[in-house]
Amino acid sequence: MARIPILQEDDTSTSPEARAYLQEAGQARGRLVNIYRAMANRPEAGRAFSALANTVYRGTTTLTPKHGELAYLTATVVNNCYY
Repeated sequence: MARIPILQEDDTSTSPEARAYLQEAGQARGRLVNIYRAMANRPEAGRAFSALANTVYRGTTTLTPKHGELAYLTATVVNNCYY
């Protein structure tokens, strides 16, 4: 069981701000994955995370996409983060 609630955009108990964040994230990504559903508990943190991800992974860079992915995967392994 998740320790952080995984919010659903169609749940009537989900706050309007969280719903708005989920809608934004879904439109930007094409689909919602659980990390965005968890971050909807703090929409301002989710928006900051999305801005960081856009800057790092989709922004102007000198890295080719495959080298960017290699850097991402290397950092994941070094930090024992296998989600």
